[in-house]
Amino acid sequence: MAHYPNILFHFTTRQSLYAILNNTFKASYARERILGGAKIMEFAVPMVSFSDLRLSELKENIGTYGKFGIGMTKDWAINKGLNPVMYASDKSLFTENFMKGIEDFFKLVSKTDDITGKYEAAYNNTINTLRYIKNYKGDLIRPGKEPTPNYVFANEREWRFVPPISDGILSFVSIDQIRTPQQKSRFNQKVSHIKLHFQPDDIKYLIVERDNDINPLIAHLKIAKVGFPNDMVDRLSSRILTYEQIEKDV
Repeated sequence: MAHYPNILFHFTTRQSLYAILNNTFKASYARERILGGAKIMEFAVPMVSFSDLRLSELKENIGTYGKFGIGMTKDWAINKGLNPVMYASDKSLFTENFMKGIEDFFKLVSKTDDITGKYEAAYNNTINTLRYIKNYKGDLIRPGKEPTPNYVFANEREWRFVPPISDGILSFVSIDQIRTPQQKSRFNQKVSHIKLHFQPDDIKYLIVERDNDINPLIAHLKIAKVGFPNDMVDRLSSRILTYEQIEKDV
């Protein structure tokens, strides 16, 4: 019987990996596009994303979002409230009906004299589900790169940390408000206080691009604000994988 791995990987850039080791994970807005039949929803949601992958599966996935990464224990992820994404086919009646149901619910709530706020709370709880839905496959769109058509998102087996819906946080942002890097940066600053904390023991693997990235990473671990004891730096040093190594050997 096949078992899911006990590690969740977060892929990123060198600069972002160093920032995570310095200040833990920070929520940032990710643009989402969900298709369901004739309906399309485009928006951005604050989150931190991970992939539920075995080491042997990294070869097929690493590099999509960056050649640096960090592998966290799944126990940590579960205790922090992360949840797997639900993948939905764009041609599924379920997806179209769900999206239509959210639209209809909003119309009903907006027409109701909701003094107590209970209808709005019910709507928020329902639309919260949308923050954990992604199309099974679709166009992969990344800054500065050509779109990849028919990309199978489900192969990533994504888990997400999404902050609770609250008055101080925009849980959904219209795509028109966050199309440019400058717009995205402004919204990310508004959620920069939302952090996903970890302890050094929660880290299982670190990934860098090349062999010559290993020593600078070890040097960074020794001065990172998270506070890595010397024995922990030694342990993590033995668990650093390289992108080149994964491509060839894993």
